[in-house]
Amino acid sequence: MDTISTENLSKIIADGKSYAIITHRRPDGDAISSSLALFWYLIDIGKSSKYIDVIIPEFLNDFSFIPGIEHLKKEPTKEEYDVLIVVDCANMHLLKGINLLKSAKQIICFDHHEETSINANYCIIERSAPSCTCILYDTFHCKEKNFLTCIATGLISDTANLSLNVTDFAKATIKSLENFGVDTNYILSKLNSQSSRTLELVRIAKDRGWLKISSGNVIFCTYLLQSDLLDSEKNLNTVNHKAIISELQKSVKYTSLILLIEHEKGEFKGSLRTFDSNLDLNKICSKLVSEGKFLKGGGHSYSAGCTAIGSYSDVIELIASEILNY
Repeated sequence: MDTISTENLSKIIADGKSYAIITHRRPDGDAISSSLALFWYLIDIGKSSKYIDVIIPEFLNDFSFIPGIEHLKKEPTKEEYDVLIVVDCANMHLLKGINLLKSAKQIICFDHHEETSINANYCIIERSAPSCTCILYDTFHCKEKNFLTCIATGLISDTANLSLNVTDFAKATIKSLENFGVDTNYILSKLNSQSSRTLELVRIAKDRGWLKISSGNVIFCTYLLQSDLLDSEKNLNTVNHKAIISELQKSVKYTSLILLIEHEKGEFKGSLRTFDSNLDLNKICSKLVSEGKFLKGGGHSYSAGCTAIGSYSDVIELIASEILNY
């Protein structure tokens, strides 16, 4: 992996004739927005949409308002690409479309997470960035309206509607986007308009949740089982866990949150959040993986995810104990 200037990176991208853009499994708002921001950047520099494959097989209807969503493809249309761009994911085990890595002449990765295991030609990793879209905005300085709207959507989504990890950089980025005419209030309203099904899952999670309190740290613990989910939700691809967390945040007072959702494979997918700047959820998850207690885990200090097996009570107790002992 080599370092590269913004000018040379832009030239490598501009010199390509065919492009694939991929991201992580179960893509969230930042992943989809980053993918489509790059689509609009390529269009802005004169590339034809027929040579750009933005490959996201499944996405939540909650994100259908993002400009360019109709251009997403379920599978690649070409056997080889000049440039493959990975966004919002630098970890191989999370990546959707690993086989495409073998069919690209140049691989470029943009991400803001802690772990990096993708063997790309160039990686632009900014771990302090509040969203991957912020990295794209800072890299390309594109003024195309759809590009800018995607940037704002990714930032608002990944900061839980501007309530989590809202750094000075995030505030400056939002102000800059608004100065260019991006309607952030519209984006906020779309991201906040949860479906009745999401609200039903929120009710279930809230009603069965409980608090663990120690030394001023209030942890809200809850879970959803396969029996709570519709048949179409059992693989979790259509469960908006971030929206569930956002809604819980409005009605539950907590310092940290643990939400487990059972996958059809019998694993629990965990989502962890904290407002405690002294905690590092990424380190906690990484520690539990290294000890063999989690299958996977990582993310940011304030927001992380994990995959674990066992009973929901045992998994939650394990995470809560690590948080309280950190």
